[in-house]
Amino acid sequence: MLRRTALVSLLLLPIHVKAQVDTYECDALPEPPGWEVLSRVCDPETWLEDGWYHQRVDHRSCEPPGGGRESFVRSLAEYLGKTRFFAEVRLGSDGPRSEIPGGGPGAFALGSNGIVNYTFFIADDQAKLNRDNRFPIIFVDIEPGVPHTHRIESYDDDLYVWYIDGEIVDSGIPEGPFPSFQPSITWVGRAWYADNEVHWDYIRYGVIPDEGSSDFDSDEDVDLRDARYFAECLDVGWGGGAGGPGADATPGCRWADADGDTDVDLRDFGAFQNAFTGDGP
Repeated sequence: MLRRTALVSLLLLPIHVKAQVDTYECDALPEPPGWEVLSRVCDPETWLEDGWYHQRVDHRSCEPPGGGRESFVRSLAEYLGKTRFFAEVRLGSDGPRSEIPGGGPGAFALGSNGIVNYTFFIADDQAKLNRDNRFPIIFVDIEPGVPHTHRIESYDDDLYVWYIDGEIVDSGIPEGPFPSFQPSITWVGRAWYADNEVHWDYIRYGVIPDEGSSDFDSDEDVDLRDARYFAECLDVGWGGGAGGPGADATPGCRWADADGDTDVDLRDFGAFQNAFTGDGP
């Protein structure tokens, strides 16, 4: 009887599911949160300020072409086999579009040893996506002088979608699923011919959460971590848009839209409160 009781008690214990989203909120230097320095050359100047990570890259110690550069990389191996994957980065740069052919000013990449890769280059007034040299390179003009949110979603080998500030700017059938073949995520600030500054607000990536689930990190509970991102969606909208009644939730906030009416408002907050489970086991 004692053995049976112990077994039943064990079976009833909650099973904690690992968070399926990773974030770097640029409130600390990149290396402690687990990013590996890929390159740091020509004395880039870096600092943290008001939740942004700044990279000032120039030619003080290097002659063009080529100048200051700092890049970081992290493995995506834990996401192998996931059929719904996203990466979202919010950044700004004062570098001109003439820096893009040299790999700057700001760039981030979802890379692998296979055929599926997504590389983004971000200047002050233009963004570029290069998937593969066999495909047309996509250029998009963006508003200068302000940061922008870039989001890539991958749905197995069926679909990829690139958003800027919540608007679709490119989509299509990918060459295959991502993450795959030793995948990684990389981000960089770089000077080619022009001195510039790149500033990063956040880098977020992982499993696309279910719409209306209130569970940002897909760990099967609704806790304080989800509350931090729900508040962002309710306040200003993910990606700098407007939150509240009638404002489009944008792709990064669909999980917070519990009633499915495309915005995140007080009705959704009530549903979030009802679903709240605390800080997990």
